[in-house]
Amino acid sequence: MHLKQRTVKGTLAQILRDEILRGDIRPGQRLRQEELAARFNVSTMPIREALLSLEAEGLVTIFPHRGAVVTELSAADLEDIYDIRATLEELATRLAVPRLTQADLEAMAAVLREMDQSMDGDAAGLVELNHRFHSTLYAASNRPHLCELLGTLRRRTQHYLNAYITYLGGMPQAQTEHWQILEACRQGDAEAAAATVRSHILRVGRALIAYVQQQGGDAAEPD
Repeated sequence: MHLKQRTVKGTLAQILRDEILRGDIRPGQRLRQEELAARFNVSTMPIREALLSLEAEGLVTIFPHRGAVVTELSAADLEDIYDIRATLEELATRLAVPRLTQADLEAMAAVLREMDQSMDGDAAGLVELNHRFHSTLYAASNRPHLCELLGTLRRRTQHYLNAYITYLGGMPQAQTEHWQILEACRQGDAEAAAATVRSHILRVGRALIAYVQQQGGDAAEPD
């Protein structure tokens, strides 16, 4: 594969991001720069830059003198992150609901309709739509530092959602909860929306924790 130089870094990062989110490249798997450079017919420099971008997103961990691996989270890591997320996303929702505009609500509904139509589609696409739905909601809180922190925490776990979607079959229930969140937002019920968000985040987290424990510490594809 030959890539135009001006777009190579972003294109490489997007390709690798999608492969990680789909589970084609799994947590703990090595990302060897020379192999990737040969695959994409580029030098190792744009590969290194793409991996640094993915490291900033939490998808890749780069170890000095050892190279890059897809970030692997233990059950304890997931519990820590999801407990924090549940608290902060509950707060962001409570702050956001009174500020939501009709345009915000319509944008959230449009994302959910697209998700409904993509339930049997690519996991990476569903992960992106899921992120867009939650981000649109939280942005209305008008708390940029809170939203930035939430974005960081959500990105740290996004590559584990492939297991939730593909192997645990959790997307239909998650989507039902998304619509419940939106309905509470439409009603202007900040407490109901915040409570539903909290239970939604915790339920997904607990499912992933159990899955990682069952797999012996990572989220590799089941045998």
